[in-house]
Amino acid sequence: MAITKLNYIGTPKGGGAAHLKNAIVYIMNPDKTENDVWIGGNAGNTPKEVFQVMMDTKQEWRKEGGRQGYHFVISFPPGEATAKQAYAVIQDFCEEYLGENYDYVFAIHTDQAHMHGHIIFNSVNRMSGYKYRYEKRDWEKFIQPITDRICERYGLPSLMYEKKGRRKGKSYAEHYAEKEGRPTETKIIKADIDYFIKRAASWDDFVEQMQMCGYEIRQKKYVTYKAPGYGNGRRDYRLGPGYTKQDIIERIAHKDREIPGEPILSPKLFRRYQTGLSQYLSTSLSPYQAKKLRIFYQAGRYLEERNPFIMNRAEVRNHAIHIDQLYEECRYMLKSGIKSSGDLQKRAAEIKKEEAVLRNRRRTLESVDNEELLEYNEEKKLLEERLRAVRQEKRIVNRMLKEEQRKEKYEKKEKGVEQNPKR
Repeated sequence: MAITKLNYIGTPKGGGAAHLKNAIVYIMNPDKTENDVWIGGNAGNTPKEVFQVMMDTKQEWRKEGGRQGYHFVISFPPGEATAKQAYAVIQDFCEEYLGENYDYVFAIHTDQAHMHGHIIFNSVNRMSGYKYRYEKRDWEKFIQPITDRICERYGLPSLMYEKKGRRKGKSYAEHYAEKEGRPTETKIIKADIDYFIKRAASWDDFVEQMQMCGYEIRQKKYVTYKAPGYGNGRRDYRLGPGYTKQDIIERIAHKDREIPGEPILSPKLFRRYQTGLSQYLSTSLSPYQAKKLRIFYQAGRYLEERNPFIMNRAEVRNHAIHIDQLYEECRYMLKSGIKSSGDLQKRAAEIKKEEAVLRNRRRTLESVDNEELLEYNEEKKLLEERLRAVRQEKRIVNRMLKEEQRKEKYEKKEKGVEQNPKR
């Protein structure tokens, strides 16, 4: 059984981030990771690079004090997991729990009898600037259940709880998305189930319609629903009351008693999004802009009666989970006048050059004598503000480029399947 432990990385008595730096160096030790074979993450390839990325995020949001980072340890009993399995488990854990919100690095240590992995992530959310908050029972409610699901995926035993029954785990991102009224994968699956219950004549008809919509449905001891565009599925008992096979059969038989489910996106939140975009809308949208906006609006309203089958469902569901990011991208695209993929690539190159100039200028100011530095205080303040803005824009642009690359790869794959269908 895998066990997850959490520790925070504080600030030394004299200030600074030496504890964070030392922790990164420790987990990335080549002697413990078979010469860096079992290292991964989204913040860099060397201890120096990972540490600098985390510090850049802190400086950008002016959050350099307090807790510097967090350290997870996921360990397995001797002989239970191979290095490859442990790496896969921890990689999936990071992607599900932290996503792209936090800078992180992870490493599998193979120098002891029990296989174990370390994860270090920044205390500052690089998208919002908020600090990570660990609250009482988060380990039990959100962290360990994710480990259990992932272990199960790779054929490894889950943690045996002392209390009877199974706990429902949500990722940190999903937990706070629900609090803010934003869509979650669970909410989307439940809304799809509600939608097709109204249209199904029987259980078999319900399953067939869900599959036509792109779902993968596995029926064993539990029914597992895997939404198009996602790597994970949701077992029916994790969806709450009213979503087991027997419950759905009963609901299909008594449709007249069905009560409308909760919306994918809260109306108040969606009105706020609309207001934020309206000031940049014009009648002369390019095809690139129109497509991006169409996906955004469909992501918020894709369960309306008129459009359940007329869109790229996998793409819409993917964006529905990350609706805040999609809104940010649409707003940036309209405000910056990005009208094509070429414009986006051009802007990415410009940002890279501007960031290099600003960083070089900052290094110059940092080397100035203390007496002379007084003359540059105002310039330094303006420079830091511009550097933060450039880095924020860089993240948006890189995310959009990454999404385009993913779509291109997906389209090539689909084209290949069409040209070479299975016989």
